[in-house]
Amino acid sequence: MSAVTTPGPEHEDLFFGTYTERLPHVDGQAPGIMRASYTGHGQLGEATLATVLRNPSWVTTFEGVLYAVSETHAEEGQGGVSAYRINSEQHTLVLLGMQPSGGADPAHLAVSPDGRHLVVANYSGGSVALFGLQEETGRIGERLDLVQHEGAGPNEARQTSPHPHMVAFSPAGPELLVVDLGIDAVLVYRIENERLVPAGRIDCPPGSGPRHLAFHPSGDTFFLVGELDNSLTTFRRTESGFVAVGSVSLLPDDTEEPSSAAAVRVDPSGELVFASNRGHDSVSVFRHGPGDALSLIASVPVRGRAPRDVALTPDGQYLLAANQNSHSVTVFSVDPQAEGAEVLSFVREHHVPTPVCLAWL
Repeated sequence: MSAVTTPGPEHEDLFFGTYTERLPHVDGQAPGIMRASYTGHGQLGEATLATVLRNPSWVTTFEGVLYAVSETHAEEGQGGVSAYRINSEQHTLVLLGMQPSGGADPAHLAVSPDGRHLVVANYSGGSVALFGLQEETGRIGERLDLVQHEGAGPNEARQTSPHPHMVAFSPAGPELLVVDLGIDAVLVYRIENERLVPAGRIDCPPGSGPRHLAFHPSGDTFFLVGELDNSLTTFRRTESGFVAVGSVSLLPDDTEEPSSAAAVRVDPSGELVFASNRGHDSVSVFRHGPGDALSLIASVPVRGRAPRDVALTPDGQYLLAANQNSHSVTVFSVDPQAEGAEVLSFVREHHVPTPVCLAWL
């Protein structure tokens, strides 16, 4: 089966979440949220400043509005979240408003499918915040709820407290999944009466450090990367909730250099799964087969350092890697019929300062 592709528009905006400051783990060199135009065939225009914002490490878009975190230092208290109206003709962002995130180092955020709520994961704060969104404008309202996670994991360097790293709404159900690296779990919530109501817990192997997940197009399966053990685990929905049905290593058996998993994406057909590896500086490509089996096709070098995020182009024919520490975005063509490393073929490299996140309009 070949990947499902759809004709791309003549012009598409791509936004980059970035770091703007020197931090213990990164040398931030961007001035704020960056953007570039995509004109097809894996070709990006020059990356330009969309708006000045401090450490907008994660951004997402929803119906013409861009939402961004401002990942500030833990010792400064809580971070922030912002909303911007996207002006596609002038390629600018118009500020709609900002709110405190409710915790330190907000690292991820997501809009509910109905557009009524925004959820934010506060990494160092160990909490998840729920905000209301104004229906007509997308402006962020007052915080409605804040849930504090509890617990720790066995990794004394990374898991002394909870660290929510991602929030994701299930495409086939009412659940909100919160991936918590610090407690080796994915906590499940539902939004009821403007509150985050606990609805389950998915435990992960101790010390695995779950980081990010991506849903299969069916909505009944998701793939979860473990940052600390470099694993990719498949979860399938059952009557009692999501259960693990298999796990594989992200790295080849002969890997010697230290590495940590970052992002995971699924192609539109659900046949290919991509995961990025920092340290090994590669994208591992898996084929998703019958019975939810995952087989490693190849680990392809990204030609950059620390691929923090990966994303497919709107037509599904190219994959982009945001290489945080080499200030570049590298582009690869995708051939789902190929075997081995030829599944990803290098096309070109673009300069983008400290790219962390890739978000299409």
